Amino acid sequence: MRLTSPITRIARRGAVLVALALLVVACSGESDDTASSPSSDPTTTVEPTDTTTTAEPTTTTEATTTTEAPLADFEPIGLGPYDVGVTTVEIGAETERPLTVDIWFPLEDAPTGDPQQYTFLPGIYYESPTAHVAELSEASPGPFPLVVYSHGSGGLRWIHSNYTETIASHGHIVVAADHTGNTTLNLLADNADDPSVIAANRPQDVSRVIDAFTSSTLEAAALVDAERIVVTGHSFGGYTAYAMLAGFENGDVVVEPDARVDAVIALAPAASAELLPDARLQGIDVPTMVIVGTDDKTTPIDPNVERPWQLIPGAPAYRVELVAAEHQTFTDVCDYEAFLPTLGEIPDFIGATIADFGEAGCREGDMAIERAQELTNTFAVTFLDEVFDGGAPIDPETTEIPDDVVYLVR
Repeated sequence: MRLTSPITRIARRGAVLVALALLVVACSGESDDTASSPSSDPTTTVEPTDTTTTAEPTTTTEATTTTEAPLADFEPIGLGPYDVGVTTVEIGAETERPLTVDIWFPLEDAPTGDPQQYTFLPGIYYESPTAHVAELSEASPGPFPLVVYSHGSGGLRWIHSNYTETIASHGHIVVAADHTGNTTLNLLADNADDPSVIAANRPQDVSRVIDAFTSSTLEAAALVDAERIVVTGHSFGGYTAYAMLAGFENGDVVVEPDARVDAVIALAPAASAELLPDARLQGIDVPTMVIVGTDDKTTPIDPNVERPWQLIPGAPAYRVELVAAEHQTFTDVCDYEAFLPTLGEIPDFIGATIADFGEAGCREGDMAIERAQELTNTFAVTFLDEVFDGGAPIDPETTEIPDDVVYLVR
């Protein structure tokens, strides 16, 4: 699938008409200024060629045909060159709002620890097929770019470990905090904070995480390049990523933008006008990528993707729509549904909660989760390489975009 802008199509049509005009001149022996090329496209103007040049009667001019080079195949990426270690730290323990943070980091040598287990309750966990328990002393020395992940409302810091682990394997430090008052545990305990409080707390949580990993005595800070920072997040975490550069205001509560953030990747973002007014979106002037499912009913494309796409001036900007993907496509919920039964009997409330989430991405007719992970990781890692290292973007002018992707570039 290839997306071509109207301007590009007009330019190509004009090139073909010029070629036809030259062919008529060559065959008639008349000078270029006497040839005319009527166009059926009123928006296309064919400029006259140099009138000082005439066709030589003894020369046969070959007809010029405009041919396009074949498009390169779309090549999904897998895991990167690094094995991945995981550890957990707490920041702000002395404050009223301590944050539990997972760190995914590139290992210097082959892993020696056990596979990482993301634990719901003692004995109830999801075992990573990729990452291993490790100490920061085992990390490759870096420094590496910092990618801060923000989970969705009622989520957990490790709820999209396939994504965070893959990014870390490509040479990044990836960190994610539980947003206290807005996690799965708060959801189950029915003690979640008010939405307005959550909206103000989230970007401040991320700024505190950036502080800890760039300017404190935290051991992991030595692995981080403080000049290369991206924030990414899912759903309400997508709002959080945008709010890092748009800021947030609600009455007397004002959260200022964080200028340390170099780019944003929003996954199925919650981006209502109430959370992110037009004027605030217009203040985002960094590269952005948004990845969403066409069948998302929780934060549908219009307005949650369409409005930011129209308003955010930062460039480059990429919009990736996964055909038949849904809201929970951008979590590991489908993998939980497959793995947890291998543990034997699990508490009903955990099974019911995961099954409920799974209705929005893990059912017949939804994009297969393996395909969604492959596409999400490929576009995100390629974007990070472009932002951090000047890598080549995925260009629809030169690359065959798969039929299950709608891809826009601005």
